[in-house]
Amino acid sequence: MKIDVLGCGSAFSRWQNTSALRVMDGHYQWLIDCGPTIPRALWQRGGEINDIDAIFFTHVHPDHCTGLTALLNYWKSFSRQKPLVIYSQPEQRPVLMQLAGLANWPATSLTFAIEWRDSATCWNWQHWKIQTAATLHEIPNQAIRIDTGHYSLFYSGDGRPTPESIALMAGSQLAFQECASMVSLAHDASHGDFPGCLTLFQELALSRLGLYHCNDAILPALKQACLSYPGLFVSEDGLQYDFPQQQFFHMEYPL
Repeated sequence: MKIDVLGCGSAFSRWQNTSALRVMDGHYQWLIDCGPTIPRALWQRGGEINDIDAIFFTHVHPDHCTGLTALLNYWKSFSRQKPLVIYSQPEQRPVLMQLAGLANWPATSLTFAIEWRDSATCWNWQHWKIQTAATLHEIPNQAIRIDTGHYSLFYSGDGRPTPESIALMAGSQLAFQECASMVSLAHDASHGDFPGCLTLFQELALSRLGLYHCNDAILPALKQACLSYPGLFVSEDGLQYDFPQQQFFHMEYPL
């Protein structure tokens, strides 16, 4: 399994793409979230129009979902045929269906089928085990964990950790946690903070925890703070992780 950080920025970052991951495992690819700058990030990487099998949405705030229109429109324009699975919380699906409809307006159908599926607490896809847990956010957000049998990935989406999401994070080989603030936030805040992330990293004995969705202004201080804790790092656009090699790479893509 390989992880490609398409973006790790906050909603209004001037320097980074909106937060999203591409998960690659053999011939299978998933996209986790698709904010407004993510289609461009995918196009910069090349690849084929049928590469991505499924998209999982943690929630439908604009910085996590509005790129869906451009991406579907691109696939339609180049005659994608492979069916696409989209996982979401059922109550948030109408937003995504509107975005999908705009991708094809004023026609009535795309060149490929979309299978809309509920993101449950636990299910299997191919040889993957998928689990989700709620975080504390302004709207319902689902953290996700993917286990392939050999490797495990945790991705928080947005929001403050909850006992359920912390339990889901435990034991993962690579974890990403949203971290909006350098200083502690209130316990009922809707975003994570560095003191809380550091506590999770230490108490769960995580080998690698990437902080992302950080406000631009805190990035220098946050990167400096992480230097004291091997395995704790600030994520960056273009960062890739190869699970078999247990190694990070950084890819540069043309603007």
